[in-house]
Amino acid sequence: MKLDRTDTRILAALQADGRLTVVELAEAVGLSQTPCARRIRALEQAAVIEGYAAIVNPGRVGLKVQAFVQVKLQQHADDLVMSFQRELSKFEEVITCFAVTGASDFLLYVTVPDLESLGATVLKRLMKIPGVRDVHSSIVLATVKRSAALPLNHLPLND
Repeated sequence: MKLDRTDTRILAALQADGRLTVVELAEAVGLSQTPCARRIRALEQAAVIEGYAAIVNPGRVGLKVQAFVQVKLQQHADDLVMSFQRELSKFEEVITCFAVTGASDFLLYVTVPDLESLGATVLKRLMKIPGVRDVHSSIVLATVKRSAALPLNHLPLND
């Protein structure tokens, strides 16, 4: 889907406050309600907008430990990679998983209540997945910047 300036204004407004009503959003981006609602629906149907969610502070709900975990597989065979991904999907504490280049194959963002839980996740579950060769963890000491918003100012526009 090619985006124009109005689309990016809608996306920016929704990233700032996903609870805006169509009336509020239309006013914020300078459209009437019907065209605004049509554009939102088009963005959703094109999967530009994948969904809506509350951003929950992990520490405030008892998830005090956050870590980035690098995983290296024994080999890159398709069946091994797919098996790893299937197993990893069962880990509720793995919030995000990226396939990456470099020394590791995957980078996981994990959040758990305490260090004991992190140890159990890594040693008793993650390292036991067939094909996992190496695991390295880095514990988050402080969150310097946290955002779910994408940098929309740099998009090529269809205007």
